[in-house]
Amino acid sequence: MEQSPKAQRVVARRALANEIAQAIRLRMYRPGEWLRQIDLEEKFQATRFDVRAALEELAVRKTIEHVPNRGYRVAEIDLATYFAIRDTRIILEAGAMAGVVAHITPEAIERLAELARDFGEAVVSGTRIEQSEINSAFHHLIYAHCGNPVLEETIWALRDRSRGSQVTVWASHQALLASDRDHHAMVEALRRKDVARLAEIIRQHIDKDMVDETGQGPSQRVTDTSQSRGSEVKDET
Repeated sequence: MEQSPKAQRVVARRALANEIAQAIRLRMYRPGEWLRQIDLEEKFQATRFDVRAALEELAVRKTIEHVPNRGYRVAEIDLATYFAIRDTRIILEAGAMAGVVAHITPEAIERLAELARDFGEAVVSGTRIEQSEINSAFHHLIYAHCGNPVLEETIWALRDRSRGSQVTVWASHQALLASDRDHHAMVEALRRKDVARLAEIIRQHIDKDMVDETGQGPSQRVTDTSQSRGSEVKDET
């Protein structure tokens, strides 16, 4: 069935929002950085209306924040909120594994195996952007089979929101190697349809070694909610 013009606009808006979110995920835009609409129009070859709609979508997801009379900037979150997001991710993503095992196809599992191999090669000789893109494709394919589109959308909204912290994923080569091992272990658990093992790997994968700019690891909870802010840029008119 052909989509209505309104439905097509919604799909286009979400696609553009996902592209901008991916750029934030790859640290092309840093926490606290202001997003200039004209720059986004040029970078993503989009109209002013579509960029504005995508920014509004990302603000709802809390990937970015809107400051009245100033504009949009990449959201910043304190470490206490970051750890709360991480704990929520563990609940949702580990809980999604039963649906993934029930719905994933043998073809999708083989594609995951290919992506796991690609990630391993990127760990050895690839760039951080290549590693991030392959990692994103791997996890997108997993959660696309959870059987619940609202759950899938919520998982990715939380993953994107956590990019607003000063926590660095893969703070060391050892962390990259650990992610590589986890990916292969996930594929094997999917092949065996072992929901419990898969959920445990997911928990460990999310809770893997991360270090913020102060050197604090994931097990160190903090209550400091102070945040630094970037310089202000006005909304474009």
